[in-house]
Amino acid sequence: MSKIVFIKQNSPEIRAKLREVGFRVCPCAEFEDSVWLDHHPYLDKLKNDIHGVGCTDGSLSELPPLERIQRWLTWDGWFSEEKEFFDTVEEFLEHYKAKKD
Repeated sequence: MSKIVFIKQNSPEIRAKLREVGFRVCPCAEFEDSVWLDHHPYLDKLKNDIHGVGCTDGSLSELPPLERIQRWLTWDGWFSEEKEFFDTVEEFLEHYKAKKD
C-alpha cells in the first residue's frame, strides 16, 4: 500500500514534538519553503521519517510554497495516489505513532 500523509503545518516546535515521540525528521523539513510535512506510513524504509513539503530545486520555483503544493497535488504521479491530510500535528499524532525498528 502506498499512502502519503500530510501535516499542514511546520515549525521548530512541531518538529521537536515529532522527534520526542520517535520520528526522524529529515533536514529538508527545516528548509524555508518547507511549509508542510509529510509521512509515508506504509514504506518500511521511511516508516519513521518526516519530510518537508514545499521546497523545490526547480519545479514551479516561481510560485510561493503553498501554491506549489496545491499544484503538485493536482499532478498525477507527483505524490502517492492515496493522500491523507491533518491540519495539526496533534491530529496527526492521534492517528500515527513512530514504529519501533
